[in-house]
Amino acid sequence: MINSNIKKIIQHIFSKKSLQIRLITFAWVILCSWFWTGDPLKSWNLAISVLIGSMIIQGIFEWVYEKK
Repeated sequence: MINSNIKKIIQHIFSKKSLQIRLITFAWVILCSWFWTGDPLKSWNLAISVLIGSMIIQGIFEWVYEKK
């Protein structure tokens, strides 16, 4: 049960739709934070943090709503 739930969450995280959204989000966060901070390294780190967090959150929510 747990393995199938985790597998479904991972499938949602790496779906085509999710990856397209993440790519655009990643680019947007890099550009905005670079503009605000002026530091490309901080921008890159922030964008990676946002990317990973949003992928996990979206995967869990899509899995929860799929079950309904």
